Amino acid sequence: MQSARPCAHAPLLALLLATLAAPLPAQECPDLYEQARKTRETAISETAVARCGALAERGDAAGHYHLGMLKIGAIGTPGDAEGGLALVRRAAENGYAPAQSRLGRMHLRGDIVENDPALAAQWFERAARAGDPLAQYELGQLRYKGQGVEADIYEAYKWFSAAAENFARRGHVPRQKLAERKRETVAAELPAEERARAEGWIASEPGILQGG
Repeated sequence: MQSARPCAHAPLLALLLATLAAPLPAQECPDLYEQARKTRETAISETAVARCGALAERGDAAGHYHLGMLKIGAIGTPGDAEGGLALVRRAAENGYAPAQSRLGRMHLRGDIVENDPALAAQWFERAARAGDPLAQYELGQLRYKGQGVEADIYEAYKWFSAAAENFARRGHVPRQKLAERKRETVAAELPAEERARAEGWIASEPGILQGG
């Protein structure tokens, strides 16, 4: 009687099971989501769904958001725009800034949800006050244009300045330069004392600058 031959995939399967059972580091779900979004590689995408799903089951807002985005994008899972949106909204309502920023962009563009610049501005402001640079930049745009919110060049300067600093801290040079150009455009219309007041507010307000 022949003994059973070991499965060639057993070590890989054991490693995957051990990985899924291990405690989930805070940054693993966002990192896996980014890898899955960029590559659409099946194994990475399915791992992202499993790991972010496990985090979501623990009630974690980052898990809700990234699992929601995987569902919306049909990445590693069948497309489910409504189910994904519900998860993104849940994360946003629980204070997760990337989800708030994403909802703002959705409402600004009419992507899945209704086009509503005023509601977009509300979500951007919540995320901007938590230090999200994309939301800060978008809020600066809305404040400068008076789109969905009252035009205010002081507010525009304030949010463009915060976005530029936070993009610099993240090492996002192209976005930093874009925010700096917008800030300089607004600065030409704003008195020096108002610019100084805005910069003082940014430096003193908790949460506006990441790592500050």
